[in-house]
Amino acid sequence: MASSPTSAVTDLSAALVMAPVPLPDWLIILPIALCIGAGAVLMMMRHAIRYHAPVAIAALALLVVLDAAFLCKVATQGPFTMVMGRWLPPFGIAFTADLTGGLLSLAAAIVALAGAIHAGSDIDASGRRYGFYPFLMLLMAGVTGAFLTGDIFNLYVWFEVLLISSFGLIVLGSTREQIDGALKYAVLNLIGTTLFLITVGYLYAIFGTLNMADIALKANGLRETAPLMTLASLFTLAFAMKAAAFPVNFWLPASYHTPRIVVSALFGGLLTKVGIYSLLRVMVMLFPVEREELSIVIAASAALTMVLGAMGA
Repeated sequence: MASSPTSAVTDLSAALVMAPVPLPDWLIILPIALCIGAGAVLMMMRHAIRYHAPVAIAALALLVVLDAAFLCKVATQGPFTMVMGRWLPPFGIAFTADLTGGLLSLAAAIVALAGAIHAGSDIDASGRRYGFYPFLMLLMAGVTGAFLTGDIFNLYVWFEVLLISSFGLIVLGSTREQIDGALKYAVLNLIGTTLFLITVGYLYAIFGTLNMADIALKANGLRETAPLMTLASLFTLAFAMKAAAFPVNFWLPASYHTPRIVVSALFGGLLTKVGIYSLLRVMVMLFPVEREELSIVIAASAALTMVLGAMGA
């Protein structure tokens, strides 16, 4: 007996209802929420800078614990995904934790905690008053979000968060050299970010989705008709600029020597590594065939980056 249209719609609606998110899966967004919340609290405490260091260090220590907790969950139970707002993929904004993202998130949290502790002796009262610790927490929100996102547009969003925070960190002190370095850093990174955004729009026009897992599934069926090599080349160039790979690395020596030592250490340990991670995630997961064709170019760029970087240093 054929079902009525009403019953068919009811069955479809029932099939689309997502089950409530299990409590352990909330671990994936707690690190990001912690960093944003701590940054907001520190901004509200801008007139009580003597409390900034203890609050930031405590928040970053908790961040290390949270990252270690969900890394243990991934190691024992495998990767897991949380989709915001209970929207079904590929429409909902997805956060995905796997071993790569979990390990890098934990490593980034440890680097940030070490930097926050060392900043007690490296950042003076003026630097704290102008927001070193709030910027650090928001920087970690962007870095952690980039490592854990499962949505390629959200990867762009988290890049923007960490870049805006890094602009604030690089100009602490307001010396002429810092302003000059920050200008070069900002302009060239904004060019890379704009190229990234244009490429994401191009990708959405082809695939009709921004969910990385969904794109990976659809790529094989579109490889003969869609310009995936163009997409892969644009992503490679955009992420190479973020990772300071030769020949688009000239912004790094112009800017990294200008801020305080602890800021340079944080930048060297975190920012370019997000670009490398993004290049690995997109090229290996989404465009493996195109990556093979571009492998000689990528390898040559990597080798020249190491050689010329060492010579420059």
